[in-house]
Amino acid sequence: MKKLRKCLVVLLSLSLISVVFAKSAALVKVTLSEANVWGTDATLGDGVFAKDGSVTYTAMYRYGGGGYTFKINGKDGIDLKDYATCEIEFDYKTGSWEKPKVMPKFGIKYWGANGNFYSNGQPIDWVDAEALKGTVKRSIDLKGKTGKALYIGVLANSWMWEGNGDGANNGDDTVIITVKSIKFIPKK
Repeated sequence: MKKLRKCLVVLLSLSLISVVFAKSAALVKVTLSEANVWGTDATLGDGVFAKDGSVTYTAMYRYGGGGYTFKINGKDGIDLKDYATCEIEFDYKTGSWEKPKVMPKFGIKYWGANGNFYSNGQPIDWVDAEALKGTVKRSIDLKGKTGKALYIGVLANSWMWEGNGDGANNGDDTVIITVKSIKFIPKK
């Protein structure tokens, strides 16, 4: 009986030790650099990567809108189940001189292993612009999101200016986006 108790104490101690040393997720700040770009489309020219770690690009309406996407945590990505929120901040302003018929809408999307820039992007949030320019700061709840996230981006999506194109090559409306930060906050 003493040996059994001793064994139980040892087993219990080992399980407590393994719980204490269980690896927890770390804060992930997405690097907004040219070297970390995963994909881009429907943008005018190249993005401007600033010393403060932000990136500015002009997205077009063509093909439903464009933008830049970045690798999350290098090539490893993250498992969304380990994260509570995605915090994102970006500025925007319309690049068209005409008054918009519909305000810009932004898709904050991530991609897993089977995605490419043109398909399989999963939205984690949609943001409707309320003015011709502004700053968007979001803390997006990731509750219920699971699976591997390898890439993330802010894409301008679903807008049209009065009398300026139809989104198909017949005139391109633009919105200028400056992504300041994207962070994944781990669960506690």
